[in-house]
Amino acid sequence: MEGLLRLERVMGRELVIYLPPSYEAENRRFPVVYLQDEGNVMKHTLNYLEHLFNTKQLPELIFVGIKPHDRNHDYTPWPALAVMAGAASFGGGGQKYLNELVQNIKPFVDTKYLSLSEPEHTGIIGYSLGGLISLYACYQYPEVFGRIGLLSASFWYEGMIEYMRTEPIERSGHRIYMYVGALEGMYKHNIQKGMVEQTHKAFAVLQDQGFNETEMKFECDSNGTHDNVFFSQRFPVALRWLFGAEASSGDVE
Repeated sequence: MEGLLRLERVMGRELVIYLPPSYEAENRRFPVVYLQDEGNVMKHTLNYLEHLFNTKQLPELIFVGIKPHDRNHDYTPWPALAVMAGAASFGGGGQKYLNELVQNIKPFVDTKYLSLSEPEHTGIIGYSLGGLISLYACYQYPEVFGRIGLLSASFWYEGMIEYMRTEPIERSGHRIYMYVGALEGMYKHNIQKGMVEQTHKAFAVLQDQGFNETEMKFECDSNGTHDNVFFSQRFPVALRWLFGAEASSGDVE
């Protein structure tokens, strides 16, 4: 059996909904993972994900890919200047985007689809700036999102590490997966050259705030660059740690 892909529109926002193979065959509810960038990493890895579902290595999940209107606006928590000449500045519309997600998109999904709505069954995952806003979601809505996936998140973003130091995340019941490639930023000549260093700093901040190995996992690929090849490779890994057997056995509640 294969899952189903559906297109939806909520308040002007385009969604790609994935329903797992057992969705129409079994009268039960499923965890939901909200994905930035229209769910690209899900679409690139769907065949393998369904293998993990079919072999019981991962519980079946509903995916909700959300299309951004403007990544530099939707995925940034506050305004910042452009990091490259001729590029657009960062709009800082992340709070508005997350409000839209929590107040409009998630209620729509929970009403129309067989979802498990509790935070321990609700994930949010993104890469690059999408990872940045996924982390910010955990700060702004800890009672909504309990499973956070950060794939090469933009911890270089101006003010982010300082924000993390002064605004601790609510730890209870949360799990965070972090990944960065060791080669990310090596060809940059702006603030982005610190991608790897800033990710290690972010991990250290969360450790200092009490996150332990059952609540947070950090991985680095020595050959990893900042591109979809590695984001897609790490996406199933993140899901298995956030929602798989290891998550069920961990003392995180």
